[in-house]
Amino acid sequence: MNKTKKKHTFLRLMLYMSSSRIKLVSVTFILIVMTLAGMFAPKVVEYLTDGLQNGLWKSAFSWEFPGKELLALAALYLISGITSGASRHLLVDMAENTVFSMREKMQRKLEVLPLNYIDTHKRGDILARATGDMVTLTNVLETNLPAVFTNLLTIIGTVAMMMVTNIRLSLIFFVMMPLSILSMRLISANAKKLFKKQQEAEGELNAHIEECLTGNEAMRAFNYEEEAYRQLETINVKFFRTYVRSRALSGLFSPIMTLLNNLVYIALCVFGAQAILKGTLTVGGLGAFLIYANNISGPINHFSAMLNQVQAGLAAAERVFEVLDEEPETPDNPETSVQMDETKGIVDFEHVKFGYTPKNILMHDVSFHVDSGQIFAIVGPSGAGKTTLVNLLMRFYEINGGTISLDGNPISELTRGGLRKFMGMVLQDTWIFSGTIYENIAYGKPGATQEEVMAAAKKAQCDEFIRKLPDGYETVISAESSALSMGEKQLLSIARVVIAEPRILILDEATSNIDTRTEVLITKAMSDMMKGKTAFIIAHRLFTIKNADCIIFMKDGDILEVGNHRELMEKGGYYAELYNSSYA
Repeated sequence: MNKTKKKHTFLRLMLYMSSSRIKLVSVTFILIVMTLAGMFAPKVVEYLTDGLQNGLWKSAFSWEFPGKELLALAALYLISGITSGASRHLLVDMAENTVFSMREKMQRKLEVLPLNYIDTHKRGDILARATGDMVTLTNVLETNLPAVFTNLLTIIGTVAMMMVTNIRLSLIFFVMMPLSILSMRLISANAKKLFKKQQEAEGELNAHIEECLTGNEAMRAFNYEEEAYRQLETINVKFFRTYVRSRALSGLFSPIMTLLNNLVYIALCVFGAQAILKGTLTVGGLGAFLIYANNISGPINHFSAMLNQVQAGLAAAERVFEVLDEEPETPDNPETSVQMDETKGIVDFEHVKFGYTPKNILMHDVSFHVDSGQIFAIVGPSGAGKTTLVNLLMRFYEINGGTISLDGNPISELTRGGLRKFMGMVLQDTWIFSGTIYENIAYGKPGATQEEVMAAAKKAQCDEFIRKLPDGYETVISAESSALSMGEKQLLSIARVVIAEPRILILDEATSNIDTRTEVLITKAMSDMMKGKTAFIIAHRLFTIKNADCIIFMKDGDILEVGNHRELMEKGGYYAELYNSSYA
């Protein structure tokens, strides 16, 4: 991260924190008071020491006993302790509020990012940005960044007090101090690069582990465990090396700074003793100066270490901001959008052109018409663009040219929510969230009654196996749950669509994970569900679409054939060849 980018990231963080202006001003004031209290205490010690040396206070019971001075010293340390606790409380609250806001914006951004972004980025890396980087950022905001500020303030204030106490000793100190600063800068510059590499390696590691978990069955089926382990080992070694190097380099701060500080301390004692003998410095003055020198060594050490942590935090913030700065989907404009309370389900594709990137066009000129209540089937080899076609209808992607219309209204003029409320989608890959079976089915219709959920389950042939579970509809399941088979999870996904009662159905390989017996049952249920509704069916099992009103055959993003099953079989073209090869 270059200096300009680092500065920009820092200013953006401050902008987020400025949402709590009163707290930010309060904590800044408290930190300044805490620092000043610590800086004036050694001067009181100097006065007390010189007073004792000069015999001003001979007895603890005499009127000359320095009660006011001791009370002042106690008050300074009390103020320092109270302000330290108060600042910690405010900093934690402010940091958590800041990260809370950023985490919410991250979630909102992920909800509106184009699917192309999700498809082209490792999900483990996105997860690392939304979790691990956020934790790093929290630690920096509540601990490291305030420590840098207070340490810097302490260094500046202490240097000023040292100059007031004795200029000669201050000059000796300032001559030796650049060694500490130079060491800090050299180590910090290299540590910053290593921390960036470490976070990138961590994202790669998370992505690999996530892939292994989600594809665990396939990995075992293809005896890929050893290869997956070797890949993990390579990534893990990379992460290990970057982690160890970054930590080892940052670990050099403390010992190097301690050594240099000890050398400075010895030199100050020697020259300070000479100054006392010459009468240019009092014993109390030397004591106060040594306290200042000792007090400044801690802030310098901490400043170096904390600055290193801030570098890691800025790197984490930059990764978060990279996601927040991604271009979202074209936003809807509710004021100019066409409002549709209902639809007949008439769909038109007119000269549609689409590509995932402008340079890589998949569909060049796709046109077709689907009447209300028509069953429209899409077939073709893998990669033909079948799923892409229905994704365009759902406005998961924006087209590069042409028009897609619903009841004559271009879908680009409808809000995405307004468009999708008419549609129900069952995908090949089931999506089950952590919750009860009842909640998973009711997801399609928030607020659905128990009777509605059970009715939908019966239509989707789910009710029988649900009642056999120990807790019935209250059984808790998840995507990784072993209580249900893949086919049963698919049936739950279908029940979720049934309860939503959409006007347009999109079935993308909806029966792919269902056994032959269940497929017969679900095919009947789907036939009942599709009555009077427009349906788009993507299927590899071609016998399931023999009764479709219209079938299109796609290849490489283009429509090569259009017709019903009988017409296409009589034509003897691509569809007939695919059908015959499937059931030879």
